[in-house]
Amino acid sequence: MVWLIALVCLVVAGAAGHSYGPVRGAAAFFGLVFGVTLAKPLAILTKHLLPVLGLVHPVWGIFVPQTIACVLVMIIFMIAGEVRHQRIAFEFKYKTDDRTRISWDRMYARVGLAIGVLDGVILFLLLMVPVYVGGYFANEAQITESDPFLPRFLVQARAELQSTGLDRVVAAYDPTPPQLYNAGDVATLVLHNPLSEARLTHYPALLQLAEQPEFKTFGSDIAFQELIQTQAKPSQILAYPSVINILTNAGLTAELSSLIGNNLDDLKEFLMTGQSPKFDAEPILGIWDSDRAGTMAEVRRRQPGLTPLQMKEKEQDVYPILEGLSLTAIPNGQMLLKKATANNPYTTIVGAWKRQDSGYQVTLPGSHPEQSDVSIEEGNKLLLPKDGFFLVFNKEL
Repeated sequence: MVWLIALVCLVVAGAAGHSYGPVRGAAAFFGLVFGVTLAKPLAILTKHLLPVLGLVHPVWGIFVPQTIACVLVMIIFMIAGEVRHQRIAFEFKYKTDDRTRISWDRMYARVGLAIGVLDGVILFLLLMVPVYVGGYFANEAQITESDPFLPRFLVQARAELQSTGLDRVVAAYDPTPPQLYNAGDVATLVLHNPLSEARLTHYPALLQLAEQPEFKTFGSDIAFQELIQTQAKPSQILAYPSVINILTNAGLTAELSSLIGNNLDDLKEFLMTGQSPKFDAEPILGIWDSDRAGTMAEVRRRQPGLTPLQMKEKEQDVYPILEGLSLTAIPNGQMLLKKATANNPYTTIVGAWKRQDSGYQVTLPGSHPEQSDVSIEEGNKLLLPKDGFFLVFNKEL
């Protein structure tokens, strides 16, 4: 299939070169070459055209600026080639004899054919770039024979590129940012390993997004959870209304990109091992659930002389405080104290945390005390002074 496309490109471009001549063919050739070469540097300028064109979603910024730059360079070369061609054509049409003009036309067409073939080579490589990129993601989506023609074609064509060794040539012109490939790897890992979804929701950089209403609905959306658990096709997941709302929301997409765009390698490691080389240095980061038994053990350790009756009274006092209580520490320095109630899923107090000596200082408005020093033991046990107790929290995952 790839060789058939290559043959079509050579035949069409060669015929065009034979018809339009070597000057315009050469202009097209150099326009393609310089357009591809200058596309990335000029994209810095052409990206400012996106708002003018109404393309405000961040996804347009991946390929469109480079495409616009390449097309503009090609247009400039094509205009220059057309001007030069008209001057040469005028010279031989009106200022030479018929024999010279006929010989010139014959030579002009044959040279144009050769240059047109070169144009066909460049055209083929440019056409293979979207095949190379699209085939990678289609292959990760595990396309089957029941899927539409386009994704099946992309998978087959990319496999042929690899078998012929042409993929190494096409890869040199691939404008896709490495982060996009990493994002595809992460998505594939989550979609085909449902257990990694829990880790995904606990990745420190994503804890801030988890507080957004658009993301909160996923945890309680039974239909969406069934799609994930049954390893539905990516096309089905991408077509899900809640997913569409996020992907089409430019603000949320930009925020998601800023939070994890440079952390995708770290996120992939976290999903596979549960360890984050970047965020493990701050053990406070994550979600912490209150531990009733652990809190009472801490009371007993700090007040060994309490009688069983006194311990029961302490437990009665601390239970209303601990019930439905959790902490979430976010990399931006926020500490969220959440309290589940009978009428609402939970109420949230937004505080702050910062490292202090060997522990952390936490500020929680309205708490008693509002500012306190917390300690973390064994990496998964947090002690928070509150309401006369040292409350114990266990880290999720």
